[in-house]
Amino acid sequence: MNQLKVILKKIILLIIIAAFIGCSPYKNNPLSSSFHDLTAHYNAYFIANERINEIEQSIFESQDWNYNKVLPIYAQFDSVKSASLSTQIEDCIQKASIAIQRHPNSKWEDDSYILVGKARHYAMEFPDAIETFKYVNTHSKDDNARHQALTLLIRTFTEFNEFNNAIAVTDYLAKEKLNKENQRRLHLNSAYLYQKKDDKSKMVGSLVKAEELLNSSDKARINFIIGQVFHELEFESEAFRYYKNVLKNNPTYELEFYAKLYMSQVTELADGGDLKKIQRYFKSLLRDPKNKEYRDKIYYELAGFELKNGNLEEAIDNYKLSIRNSVNNNRQKAYSYLSLGQIYYDTLKDYVLAKDYYDSTVNTMPRDEDNYAEIKERQEILVDFVEQIVTIQKNDSLLHLASLPQDSVLVMFTAQVESTRKANEERKKKEKQAAINRARSITQSAGDNLITTASTGATWYFNNTSALSKGRSDFIRKWGERALEDDWRRNNKTASNISEEETVVANREISESSGEEETVESAADEARRMMESLPTSEQQQATLLGEIEVALYNLGNIYNLRLEEDANAAESFEKLLSRFPVTEYEAEVLYQLYLLYKNLNPQKSKQKGELLKQKYPETIYAKLVDNPNYREESFAISAQLKGLYKRLYQKYKAGSYKEILFASDSALSLHPENEFSDNVALLKVLAIGQTEEDHKYQFELGEFINEYPESELNEYAKSLLTASENFQQKRYNSARARFIEDFNQKHLFVIAYDIKSDMTDKLPPIVDEYLKEKNLTTLKTGNLILSDQKSMLLVNIFPGKGTAISFMKSINQELNLKETFKGQKFDVFVITEDNFDIFYQTKDVSAYLSFFEKHY
Repeated sequence: MNQLKVILKKIILLIIIAAFIGCSPYKNNPLSSSFHDLTAHYNAYFIANERINEIEQSIFESQDWNYNKVLPIYAQFDSVKSASLSTQIEDCIQKASIAIQRHPNSKWEDDSYILVGKARHYAMEFPDAIETFKYVNTHSKDDNARHQALTLLIRTFTEFNEFNNAIAVTDYLAKEKLNKENQRRLHLNSAYLYQKKDDKSKMVGSLVKAEELLNSSDKARINFIIGQVFHELEFESEAFRYYKNVLKNNPTYELEFYAKLYMSQVTELADGGDLKKIQRYFKSLLRDPKNKEYRDKIYYELAGFELKNGNLEEAIDNYKLSIRNSVNNNRQKAYSYLSLGQIYYDTLKDYVLAKDYYDSTVNTMPRDEDNYAEIKERQEILVDFVEQIVTIQKNDSLLHLASLPQDSVLVMFTAQVESTRKANEERKKKEKQAAINRARSITQSAGDNLITTASTGATWYFNNTSALSKGRSDFIRKWGERALEDDWRRNNKTASNISEEETVVANREISESSGEEETVESAADEARRMMESLPTSEQQQATLLGEIEVALYNLGNIYNLRLEEDANAAESFEKLLSRFPVTEYEAEVLYQLYLLYKNLNPQKSKQKGELLKQKYPETIYAKLVDNPNYREESFAISAQLKGLYKRLYQKYKAGSYKEILFASDSALSLHPENEFSDNVALLKVLAIGQTEEDHKYQFELGEFINEYPESELNEYAKSLLTASENFQQKRYNSARARFIEDFNQKHLFVIAYDIKSDMTDKLPPIVDEYLKEKNLTTLKTGNLILSDQKSMLLVNIFPGKGTAISFMKSINQELNLKETFKGQKFDVFVITEDNFDIFYQTKDVSAYLSFFEKHY
């Protein structure tokens, strides 16, 4: 019996051994396949797949969804986000590799390779991801796995900006027979490809196909995106249908809110009743407490709705309300500022206000906006543009007033002075009353505090609440409210001291506002003094007219060359010729009008060309009318430029540097490569030297030297640059380059490092990303070469020493630059604007660091 048991145990042991041998990774029998399928699926592959899900969920949740634009089909990620997910990515690759290496014959091998490809994709290792997906396509025997790899390859090619390859894969898969899941991936990734290519028609076509194959969890968002695209393409009925579909697919509250909001924008209005219905709907959204954080967006969309229906004033009011209600959403606030800027520029022609709103847009808008650079450029142009507009308007007003009878002007000025004084008096009365109210409120509060502290119930008067209250009432009835100034008897000195301090401030406001009895001149005397500033002499009027002439010329060039608004440019040039028939700019302006009218009015273009040839037959502009290629005939152009140079040089000697800058810009844009262009360019640099800081002048000289290496003026420019640098060096050396101990001024943050280190390429993106992450949009970064050995990264501008130091501490702690650039030498410090000029000239880092350590 015992012998039989031993034999059975041996048989069982042999069976187990045989089973394990049969389950070798390299066996392909049924037992081995089942074993490896099971262990691969529920061990390594399962964990790797969970990591991919975590990665995709993290990317999705960190996406800043900007509903003012068509939402991206996939949540976006960058190198910073990818780096933050490196642990999950590496773990995914490791686990998927285990499934591949230990279970090579399992049916999950292809799926594991696909997970590796997706992980490489999210690590932004796009070439590796591409190779992985290609491997699955060429080695897998499972068509579904091959097709899945190719659908994912489309997205990777798209992220890698290889659009042609992505299109080729899309075309190939369109001919293949795909299962439902791969059809869904194909249409979504094709839509993503066309979204990146900004082909909205093909994008929406692919999305409509994908929408039919989606799970309910994804349908709401994809329907919303389809609605947005149809909305932009102005297919409003289709947009309405898909926005409505969003509500049928269990959307998030945010998605539901925006779907309903945009439905109101594409609703077809049959009559005024429908208009009022939509307006009531917007008001109901504003009243809903759940929409408190969305009020800025509601007002913004309401403004767009009013604008669409021709209600300009209501639109402006609602854009302003949107700004007022934007508390933590700078992106939305920037859109509202931009819309107001566009209205005041395009429709109301109030260019000063338009400039102000563009200024606010640039200061508020996050830099990651696609059109930020375009808006920034428009804002910078408007600075020069408004300067010309203001010059024309101000000078015209002064000339008009000077042309009126003096007694009429005196009456007008007197009335204006009286009106201004009356408004100021009303304002002061309101401020005085407000100060009185504050004092009364503070005194009442102080008395209440004193009464409250007397709670012991003792017989002493100040501990008797009833007696104290009655006494206080009697006092107020007889003497009125008075500040409590003595505190030596009070038990609660802290509370009463605070109240007293506030009361003194409030009473001081009253005394200051009521005690202003300074002697002021009469309204008539002030009006007469104002009249003295009017241009009454011929010389004064000629000066103002000259400024208007230059401003109209500059305005035309800004419209033409920078804003590219041909109609407005033509109008400005026509005004110039109408007001100043004898102008030095006539030949050039006629030529510019000849070019502008070619598209606007061909008949007028011909007239301007004939007039130009008739009045200025020998000018280059007249030659260009007959021969558009005459620009290449450099001799005549050079002659024209020499004439311009001669006039500009006279202006340089007269100190008219701004006119030189505008005229030289125009000339160089028309003749950038003529043999005489270098003369005009250098004169422009000399004018910059008279109007800008030394470092700007030196920079422009360096640019000239690089741009005109073969010019005869190159050596002269080099001598100017050397002389300027030597002069600066001597000036600072003679003063022993003492840094200024005045810290109540603007500061810069500086990182100085070796110019040959890899910090040149790596440091700026790190700091830019940090500013973006902290939403420090008002700070600007830049790079500046200090010397042959040193370069600098600058962050500016900080209002004072405290904020600069605080920023320096934060960036040192959070970025840990010493660890990031371990082994590399660099210095981090803050510096005032005045000291930076000294530092930049002396280039003595160690000297400033000693000063910095002592004072900071």
